[in-house]
Amino acid sequence: MSYEVKTKEKPAMEMAYLYDLYLVPMWREVFDQLVDEEVKLPQEGKILDAECGTGGYAVEVSAKLGAKAEVIGVDSSPERLELARAKASVQYLKHIHFAQGTLDALGQADEDFDLVIGDASMMEPEQIGAAFSELARVAKPGATVALKLTARGSFDEFFSIYWEALHDLSLEELTPQLETLITERLTVTQAEQLAKAAGLKHVRHVTHKQEFDFSDAAAFLTSPLIETSFLDDWLKILPDAETARQARAAVFTIIDRERQEMDFYVSIKATLIIGQK
Repeated sequence: MSYEVKTKEKPAMEMAYLYDLYLVPMWREVFDQLVDEEVKLPQEGKILDAECGTGGYAVEVSAKLGAKAEVIGVDSSPERLELARAKASVQYLKHIHFAQGTLDALGQADEDFDLVIGDASMMEPEQIGAAFSELARVAKPGATVALKLTARGSFDEFFSIYWEALHDLSLEELTPQLETLITERLTVTQAEQLAKAAGLKHVRHVTHKQEFDFSDAAAFLTSPLIETSFLDDWLKILPDAETARQARAAVFTIIDRERQEMDFYVSIKATLIIGQK
């Protein structure tokens, strides 16, 4: 049985602030830029931003369209929604609202939105099919549905080092679990198939390779992006806490040995799947 490695729990509101201060500019804005480049906003009607985080993109859209459009932001975190409402309030926006919900249970009416955007970039891959179905459910006939996700091939630079760490610790028997970890993310083709299965038409995708640079191993392993969002999942294939500690130390050593005084970087395949209801 694998050991569930947990980084130190932080209060929910602190996590919301960390998300807003670090993950939004470092992570979310990569995907939001894809939406700006590839999805045309309706000039009026209702727009849904599902898993809206701390609301920055929803607020931006509402400020741009004003009274011509109603923007609804849905997120699973009450604390992130609190920050989102504060952002809307500061700008005196009257045509934006926020509600708690998840990508697979939005709590919104059927066929109610002229544009539906969802963020599954940090979602478990096995949940993405349900997310597509729920986004399609709330879209009006003919409306555009766009889902952000992180495609297979992301973080390969880290996984190469992780494999080397397991080898150095004589833990080659965990290689199949590591391979599963690497391949559990959807390929673009698989994601498009899920979109079509949800009833979307004219499905297409756009992918952008984004690199994240870190000055050294410590900066990488303690980055809010890595530590709060991915590290626990990467370490959960290990059998116990002591092995996790050893593996983390080995990864630390390998990164600083191999980067040769240069920055360490990892890359992701930021992907947007777009279709019509």
